[in-house]
Amino acid sequence: MRKNQKGFLIALCLCMLSVSGIFGVYQYRKGLAVPEPEKEVPRQSAQVQEQEEPEKEAANSSGTVAQADTEEEEAEQAKIDTEEDIYKIGEAELAQTEEIPQEPLIAEETPAEEPPAEEVPQEEEESVETSGQSDRLSFSDQSKILWPVNGDVILNYSMDKSIYFSTLNQYKYHPAIVISAPVGSEVHCAARGKVSKIYVNEETGTTVLMQLGKGYDAVYGQLKEVAVEEGDVVEQGSLIGYVSEPTKYYTLEGSNLYFQLLKKSQPINPMDYME
Repeated sequence: MRKNQKGFLIALCLCMLSVSGIFGVYQYRKGLAVPEPEKEVPRQSAQVQEQEEPEKEAANSSGTVAQADTEEEEAEQAKIDTEEDIYKIGEAELAQTEEIPQEPLIAEETPAEEPPAEEVPQEEEESVETSGQSDRLSFSDQSKILWPVNGDVILNYSMDKSIYFSTLNQYKYHPAIVISAPVGSEVHCAARGKVSKIYVNEETGTTVLMQLGKGYDAVYGQLKEVAVEEGDVVEQGSLIGYVSEPTKYYTLEGSNLYFQLLKKSQPINPMDYME
């Protein structure tokens, strides 16, 4: 009896294993035949995503285009507004211009530039025509001069050695000559010249400086009642003035005419030119 039960159990187990195998094979084949729903979902999602992406791109493109169109329209409108404003301003200015009467333009005449004045050397300037005189100052080394006053020379020209001065009680160089003459004696022009200066000097009293031309000058001192003025052109022999009382430098020498001749401001001996 126990052997029969054991054999039955073995047979039952084999049957159950067979059924389980058959059922497993059936499920396996069924799984191959029917597609799994889990695998389809991602595919559908991918398709949906692929469809959404062009739509998004289109939307973005549409938005960008719309934005660009809007900016372009705004710029165009601003340009139109600016042109209208400029046009209005131009019309306003034109109206103001039409209201104001236009004066004829007069061209200003530009004065012609004068050439710079040439510097004239002193020698040439002294020889320019003055005071209606037609002759020019033309003193030279060969010119001769008149005695300006009648009298004796009491102090000679001496620049190479000193001479004695009684009033000063000393020896000194002397750049002129001193001609003795009574007070009131007429003093005449030794050579034609132009009076450049009249002044008072402590040693020579009232003094007349006269340009002779070519760098030469004549000096007349110890004068009074001067008959000429600065700027006058005085002819040779004409009256210049009168002998005055001597200054304190010539008290012992007495009344006299102080006469000096200069060449380029340097003293020269008048006796070399006396006639």
